[in-house]
Amino acid sequence: MVLAIIICCSNVLLLEKIVKEAPNCTALVTFSAYVVIVLQTILLRPQLLTNYTIPLHNYLIITFLFYTTNLCNNMALSYAVDMPTLLIFRSGSLLANMVVSIVAFKRSYALSKYISVLMVTVGIIAATLASADLKKNSSDESTFGVWLVGITMLTYALFGSAVMGVFQEKLFAKFGKKSDEVLFFSHLLGLPAFILNYKDLAQTIVDFNHSAPVSILGYNLPFLWCCIAVNVALQSLGIKCIFFLLSEWSSLAVTMVTTLRKFISLLLSIFLFQNPFTLVHWIGTTLVFTGSALFSGIIPLPGSKVKTQ
Repeated sequence: MVLAIIICCSNVLLLEKIVKEAPNCTALVTFSAYVVIVLQTILLRPQLLTNYTIPLHNYLIITFLFYTTNLCNNMALSYAVDMPTLLIFRSGSLLANMVVSIVAFKRSYALSKYISVLMVTVGIIAATLASADLKKNSSDESTFGVWLVGITMLTYALFGSAVMGVFQEKLFAKFGKKSDEVLFFSHLLGLPAFILNYKDLAQTIVDFNHSAPVSILGYNLPFLWCCIAVNVALQSLGIKCIFFLLSEWSSLAVTMVTTLRKFISLLLSIFLFQNPFTLVHWIGTTLVFTGSALFSGIIPLPGSKVKTQ
């Protein structure tokens, strides 16, 4: 558990460092993660290329949602959204999942669940409005408009991920839980979409090639390429750690780990990168993480069982 938290927190902080050094690098970061997942699967499980269970046409919607939500989550950092705001937004997945579940599956929840999600919603709104005030008071008048674009991206990514979860759930119900297969093909089929980002990718590669050199084993390598290599490696290890925890621990324990990881990442981002964080931000953050803990059962409440109609 501790190792998973260290790996995931390190990955988040390294991503923030890379974005601060090269603000337009997010397309390359996302593309690199795609390439590593695809190559890793081809090398370790080449049979998936020909021996798969789910027909490929079923991946069209998932591939589109996966590509756009991942890209929007990362690109938001290039649009004046700081890492604490991104982490708070991503912690609001409960809200999006509940809304989509109610619409798609006609699910109903205990009152305590609705109260938990209301806390998360109020917390996100409070933190977002606090960030909006900071951007409005910025010396650069264009900052607020750019920030609004980033917040729109995060909002889409939040609900897009929830909709993607619904499609995955329906696929698993029909074909069985083929998580490795879905992970592989959602990345493989999404690779051609990066042609749309070829200008950003080309410019970022040039910028990375000209970054300050760092000596590793006697070789001078561009610092930013070293950072992105470590970032992708940490991301891959983080995914493996979460999958291991899911297989060995209860879903409640895994939820506790992911919630704790986000909170620690938030604190480290604030203090290490001097991100502005007001009292309203802290109130919003407390509401988001407390609501998440209540909903997930980390803080137990009676009557929290989910009912399906």
